[in-house]
Amino acid sequence: MSELTRVAVAVEGPTDEVVIEAIIDTILGGTEFELQLLQPEGSSVFGTTAGSKRGLGWHGVFRWCREASTEGGGRVSSSAVFAHHDLVVVHVDADVAGVTYESGNISFPPRVDLPCEQPCPPASATTDSLRDVVLNWLGEVDCPNRLVLCIPSKSMEAWVVVALWPDNPVVGRGNWECRKRPETQLAALPKGRKLAKTRADYVTRAKEIGSGWSITVSKLQEAKRFQTEFMAALGSRQQR
Repeated sequence: MSELTRVAVAVEGPTDEVVIEAIIDTILGGTEFELQLLQPEGSSVFGTTAGSKRGLGWHGVFRWCREASTEGGGRVSSSAVFAHHDLVVVHVDADVAGVTYESGNISFPPRVDLPCEQPCPPASATTDSLRDVVLNWLGEVDCPNRLVLCIPSKSMEAWVVVALWPDNPVVGRGNWECRKRPETQLAALPKGRKLAKTRADYVTRAKEIGSGWSITVSKLQEAKRFQTEFMAALGSRQQR
């Protein structure tokens, strides 16, 4: 691509930013791109801002979505974020489908649509339901062309485990995307390869996570969906 692709991301936490940046770098084949962190507040260089008014986690993403929607007159697609960036990625983990707004100290959601968790398998039953919830946070009915939703089932760590340890026996049993708390498998990584859930530790493994992305896509449907939709959004950007 002749033009630098500008990607903005709203994610649950700083480790999620590292993973998504590694994935995008792989999808783009090493082509240079610019990534701006919208949520949590901060920067890719200095990390999240201490005392962020929105907070971390899914409720921080919720608050960013509502702010962006309001700024766009009720729809994120009309907000300045799309004027300044080519693609916008919004991430929440699929386990959010099992929580309530009250658990995130959210008193007045646009509609009471959480929890929305569905029986698993298939993982898509829950992720489809949660996608509708997130789009509503953004003031949208359908996904705008340059918006990409990233909803790993049940969490981003499901993707990380497969990328770093594709032969994990628990993954091999099947229905990995339905397993709750996949992050527990990170502690089971072979000696010397364990991964702590800190931004610094994730940064040291970012290249490995990116290198394992093709395997992750081959094994996990939600990873495949993210890649497919990211490429489609990239295509719509290039046609502008």
